[in-house]
Amino acid sequence: MITRLREPRYLIPLAIYALIIIAILVMKFFIPWPYVTSVTALLMLSVPIVTGSGSSGLGWDLRGVITGIIVSVVLLLIYTGAIALIGLYTGKSLSFRMLSYTFILVQLLLVALPEEVFFRGYLQNKLGNNLKGIIIVSLLFAIGHLITLCLGGNYSMSLCSQALLTFFPSLVMGYLYLVTGTLWASIIFHFLANVVHIAIGLS
Repeated sequence: MITRLREPRYLIPLAIYALIIIAILVMKFFIPWPYVTSVTALLMLSVPIVTGSGSSGLGWDLRGVITGIIVSVVLLLIYTGAIALIGLYTGKSLSFRMLSYTFILVQLLLVALPEEVFFRGYLQNKLGNNLKGIIIVSLLFAIGHLITLCLGGNYSMSLCSQALLTFFPSLVMGYLYLVTGTLWASIIFHFLANVVHIAIGLS
C-alpha cells in the first residue's frame, strides 16, 4: 500500500492534501477560525477545478439522496441509542443542544459539502474508488482532523481522540460514494452526523 502511494500519479493528490493541511495550520495563527473555515472550504471546492479533474459525483441523484437519508437515519439512531445506554450506565441523561440555523447552514455549506468534494470526489477518485482507497482516504481524513483541530491548540485529549474517531464515519462516507457514485449520499450523511454529534450529549 505504501509503495503504491509513492507512484507519481498518487504524489500530486497527497501533496495537495498536505498543502491544504499546512494552509489551515498557518491560517489558524493569523485569522479567526470562522474565516479559516471559509477559506478552507473554498480551497477544497477549488481543487477539482484547478487540477482539471472536475467535480465528480455532484450531479443531482435522487437515489443517492434517498440512500444518504436512510443510512443516516439508521446509523444515527444507533449512535443516539448507544449514547443513551452510556448515560444509563453512568447515571446521566441524554441531552439535546439547540443549534442555530446559521451553525447548521455552516455545517452543510462550509464543512460537509467541501470536505466531501475534496476527500471523496477528488482524493478517493485519485487514490482509488475501492475499499483500499476508502481506508486510505479515511486515514487521511482522521489525521487531517487531528492535526488541524489539535496541533497548536490547547485542546483536551478527549477532543483530540474524537478527531481520530472521524476515521469511522469517513469509512461510511467513502462507502456511500463507492456504491452510489454520487457525492450527495456522503454529503447528507456527513452533514447529519456532524449535527447530531454536536447536538446530543449527556448531562
